[in-house]
Amino acid sequence: MIKITNESFDLETEFKRISSDTNGAYSFFLGTVRSDLSSSNRKIQGIYLECYEELALSQLSRIRERALKKWKLNECLIIHRIGKIDLGEKIVLVITSASHRSSTIQACEFVIDNLKIDVAFWKFHLLNNEKEEMVFQKKSDNEKMLKWKDIIN
Repeated sequence: MIKITNESFDLETEFKRISSDTNGAYSFFLGTVRSDLSSSNRKIQGIYLECYEELALSQLSRIRERALKKWKLNECLIIHRIGKIDLGEKIVLVITSASHRSSTIQACEFVIDNLKIDVAFWKFHLLNNEKEEMVFQKKSDNEKMLKWKDIIN
């Protein structure tokens, strides 16, 4: 399941969507809005996320399918919010399920690493409640993403 939404989501509800007695393990990644900018001492009021939805859905689908196949997952759920998101609120949820934990852990990490680099989302920090600062990809995220090229191919 893949969803891009302006609305918040409930962890328990989303977990129930993919819960099954065929799963022996689940891994979760939940990203939330934090107040501090790691590159400075400034505080933000929230974030604003935009996306090219048709392209982002296609890219997320490709990432999901690769994870399902490579790690023989039973399910992979990806939810990503767009629009204005306040401090402490949920941004992204990835849940992977399979028979064994190692598959779910690796696949969950693969999905979030790829999502951060290869999906048409644009993130802005809200300073004084205005979209004032675009957030660019970090070198470390790009480097982490590159490690998957050898593993997935």
